[in-house]
Amino acid sequence: MNILITGASSGIGEATARLLHTSGHTVYLIARSIEKLQILQSELGSRCFIEKVDVVDYSGVKQSIENAIHTMGSMDVLVNNAGLGVFDPIAQGSIEDWHLMFDVNVKGLLNCIHAALPHLIEQKGHIVNLGSVASHHVFANSGVYCATKHAVFAISESLRIELPDKIRITTISPGSVNTPFIDSTKNADLLKDYKSYFAAGMSPELIADTIRYAIETPSSAVISEIMVRPNRAVK
Repeated sequence: MNILITGASSGIGEATARLLHTSGHTVYLIARSIEKLQILQSELGSRCFIEKVDVVDYSGVKQSIENAIHTMGSMDVLVNNAGLGVFDPIAQGSIEDWHLMFDVNVKGLLNCIHAALPHLIEQKGHIVNLGSVASHHVFANSGVYCATKHAVFAISESLRIELPDKIRITTISPGSVNTPFIDSTKNADLLKDYKSYFAAGMSPELIADTIRYAIETPSSAVISEIMVRPNRAVK
């Protein structure tokens, strides 16, 4: 399959790119860090294409998706992975951080869906949205982030309800994953506490394998959502 992955320069996105490429798929990787993408492309070799794109920029996203379709010949799967979280008590939160989370996690995802949807409908393709356990639960110090992930789940559900015979739609909802995700948090006390919590979470490779499973499930079935949490009983 031909697969476009957003936020592919690190964490879950990078791990997914590696696994899907190893599994024989062609990957088109976009992220803001072209340097990291270039390193990844040099390691993966053929069937890997890269482009520097900020998902917040709709015109850039639209052009990138057109480029991906032209380069790969088609696009079968869109993996909306780009996202960030900034954690703080809500009374101390920065409006700039709140806006940034909505810009990337919600508007960025919508930009990609809007630009890719006509082609994916034509292909009877597949959209994989990275939600979170926070798509279903609200946690202290992360209310705005949780709101963005609730939105991601609602968007996925609207696509599933309205286009059941046109596309497949999957939401992947992980708990804590050991990635640089937490590094966007500026609150030093929370960052110190959460660093060890996330470090003890799941590997990005485990989430990548969950994404691969959803993508490679036979077309007679749809994995609507997978929620996966770290097993805290295992040391």
